[in-house]
Amino acid sequence: MEIKQILILLLCAAAARSRCHNGTNLEAIALKRLQRHYPQPLTITASDDSSSSCPVELYQKLPSVEVKDRSLSPWKWRTVTRPDYFPHTYTEAVCLCNGCILMENGTVQHSHNYNSIPLLHTFMFLKRDRHNCEEGKYRLVEEMVQVSVGCTCVRAKTVRS
Repeated sequence: MEIKQILILLLCAAAARSRCHNGTNLEAIALKRLQRHYPQPLTITASDDSSSSCPVELYQKLPSVEVKDRSLSPWKWRTVTRPDYFPHTYTEAVCLCNGCILMENGTVQHSHNYNSIPLLHTFMFLKRDRHNCEEGKYRLVEEMVQVSVGCTCVRAKTVRS
């Protein structure tokens, strides 16, 4: 191996090590970097009820002010925790119906002629990674993550013969 190649390898190794951060400072560095450069996922309080059924009865009452409760495709909020990612915790929408809540023949029904699907938005997260770092140090790796931010009603897919 030539001296030039060895020098390049040493410079690359030094550069890789310089991007490693102490575990104690990692969260502050990650959050500062995220706030400066990337929009963050929602930090809404998770829904109180653990119900996962389609709430057709909500439509018999006066309309709620919450969009998630007035939608034809209602959802609840769920907190997601991922310890190796920054931010560690975020909130995502979970659709409550397979179909959509529609008025058919004067009656509120859970219609399967339509489907409820999540609306996805891609957010940048920073993942803690030890690759090429000394013990107790970590690198921050950018990772795009799709997060459900609500639900919508779409026509059902049909199979044509």
